[in-house]
Amino acid sequence: MSKKILVIGSGIAGISASRKLKSYGLETIIVDKGDFIGGRIATHIKEKENNKFTFFHGAQFFTARSKNFNQLLKSDINKNYIKKYENFSPQRYRGFPTMRNFLSYISNEIYVKQKTKVIGIFKNNKKINVLYENSSKEDTYDAVISTLPAPQNIELMTKFPYLSKVLSTASYDSCIALMLAFKSLPDTIPSYFDLSKNKSNILSWLASSNDKNCWTIHANAIFSNENFIKDQFFIKDQILNELPKIFKLSDHLISSQIVYSKLHFWKYAKVNNIAKGIQIDPNYPIAIAGDFMEGSRVESAFISGEKAAELIFHRLN
Repeated sequence: MSKKILVIGSGIAGISASRKLKSYGLETIIVDKGDFIGGRIATHIKEKENNKFTFFHGAQFFTARSKNFNQLLKSDINKNYIKKYENFSPQRYRGFPTMRNFLSYISNEIYVKQKTKVIGIFKNNKKINVLYENSSKEDTYDAVISTLPAPQNIELMTKFPYLSKVLSTASYDSCIALMLAFKSLPDTIPSYFDLSKNKSNILSWLASSNDKNCWTIHANAIFSNENFIKDQFFIKDQILNELPKIFKLSDHLISSQIVYSKLHFWKYAKVNNIAKGIQIDPNYPIAIAGDFMEGSRVESAFISGEKAAELIFHRLN
């Protein structure tokens, strides 16, 4: 018997949940309010004056320590949608040619509807009703998995107190990202700088995309949390002031090479408190998934999505 299952959020947790349910013969529809799949596995593409700049302004890489995620990545390496990233231990991976390509490939057999915002979720006997923005009629589903960040999920789960309580135990740090495109940089500059252990620096890390002239710089949690709503010119200047000592180049040389810059603000960037409690409502076929259930790594969101799918599958059978 066919089931009508909704997954909210087209990040790695939502895609993982849908893939797992599909392996059991259950089709899903993924809805997301954004323009592109991926959530924080993000790619920003800007075309300017016949140039195309590509930035990985969210997660820079992913590791694969669990069996299922490792198998998925190995399969995609063979299909050239994934490549090993640098020589780290444990091994790190990136989507190729962009992070978005990896997610597009692994979701190519799943129905995904972007620019679709859920504004309400309600009980309907043993089913779930969902209300969309700009709609006056609720749609009914046999099951729902919501993979939104915990604070956004709480807003939808007011009718499901068990899940609301779990979601309220999770918390995040924000992150300010600055994307920079350069005309040219010396080949001797590494493609990745980890600054997380330098407590005197306001940056967490900076890395080039697969294009060596396109860079993403992430401010650390302290700076991001304190300056999230401050003036963008102030924020950009503070971040740019750090580059000369990191690149070991003069301020003038760096500024003269910048041809594009853009700030991006991630309000729910990194989980600092994992949610504690159940992942599925004890009475209704609705579950939650995301990095807030497992940890801040990309793989954590993938694992959480699979777990939610397993719980929904057994609830429906």
